[in-house]
Amino acid sequence: MVTYPSTHGVYEETIRDVCDIVHQFGGQVYLDGANMNAQVGITSPGFIGADVSHLNLHKTFCIPHGGGGPGMGTDRR
Repeated sequence: MVTYPSTHGVYEETIRDVCDIVHQFGGQVYLDGANMNAQVGITSPGFIGADVSHLNLHKTFCIPHGGGGPGMGTDRR
């Protein structure tokens, strides 16, 4: 698992090399999207070399928790 950029705000310059090494040994790279808002418009999980990634819309795009997706529930009017 990789948090990119790190929780310290560091963009690891060799992140693609790190992903390549993991892949050489048969592993997969999971990208934690906790700091995904810092990537928007700069890079993407695919470019970095991650195999799996997740993000939370309310954290990445500063929208209300639930953001109109499954977290909104049903309309009970």
